[in-house]
Amino acid sequence: MRKLILLTGLLVLSVLAYSQTPYKYVIIPTQFPDFANGLNPYGLSSSIQNELNAKSIENTFQAELSNDEFCDVLTVNLIKINNMFKNKLKVELKDCRNRVVWSQEGTGRSKDFQKGYAEAIAEAFKDLNQLPVNPNASPQVAVAPAPTPAQQVEQAAPEAAPAPTVQAQATNPQALYKPANLFYNYSYFIDLVDADAGRKQLILLNGELLGYQNLQTIGTLSPSGLGDVYTLEWTTAAGETVRGLANLTANELKISLPKGDQQEVITLQKY
Repeated sequence: MRKLILLTGLLVLSVLAYSQTPYKYVIIPTQFPDFANGLNPYGLSSSIQNELNAKSIENTFQAELSNDEFCDVLTVNLIKINNMFKNKLKVELKDCRNRVVWSQEGTGRSKDFQKGYAEAIAEAFKDLNQLPVNPNASPQVAVAPAPTPAQQVEQAAPEAAPAPTVQAQATNPQALYKPANLFYNYSYFIDLVDADAGRKQLILLNGELLGYQNLQTIGTLSPSGLGDVYTLEWTTAAGETVRGLANLTANELKISLPKGDQQEVITLQKY
C-alpha cells in the first residue's frame, strides 16, 4: 500500500524545469559595410537566407523587435577574412547580449565576389542543421498526468509518507534581462532606461567585453533644458567618472566625452 501511495504522489507532482528549446529564428542584416556599401552587397543577405531556408531554419531580414521576443532570436554577423586568392569569411550568430553562440568560417573558390562569397557562406553553414539551445528561454512547468482509476488506492494507509518537495532553481537575473530601448554600435550595446526627474540611465549589456561588468550602469543623462541635449556622467572601465554631453533623438544617441585635450565621440544607433 505504501508503494502505491508513493507512486500516486509522484505521478501528480508538478516539476519545475527549464525547457531546452532552441532560438526561434535568425535575423539577417541587409547591410554589411565591412564588405561593401549599399543594400545586400554582393548578395550576402540573399545567400544567407538561401542557406537558412534550405535547412528549414526560420529567418527574417532585419526588422524592429518587440521586447518580448528580443532575447529569443539570433542575429547574423559576417567577418571578412583577408585572403589574396580566395573569398573567405566567418559567419557568427549573436544573441541579444552580443555574445557569439555559434560561428564557422567558409571559403569560396570563385574569384567573382558575389559567387565566391555565396560559396563561402554555404561552406560555413554546411554543418548547422538547427539553431543552438537558448539559455534565456523562460522556465516552463511540466505537469505529470493524473493517475488512472486503476492506479488509485482504495484505502489509505494509516500513515502516508509526506510527498517530496521540489525547490525551484534560482534563476540568473542577467539571463532573463530583456532590453527595452537598445542603442548600439560596433562596440557598445546600451539599454536606455528612464529614471526619475526626467533622467535616463545607460545600462551596458556587453560590459565584460569592454572591461566593465555585464548590465553595469555606465552613464546617467540629465536634462539640460536645451531640447535633445543632456548632460552626462559617464563611468570609464577604470571606474573613473567623467562629465560630457549627449544628444538623444528617436534613432540616435551621440555621446561626447573629454579625452585629454580632445573630445571622444561615441555614436549609437537605435536597434
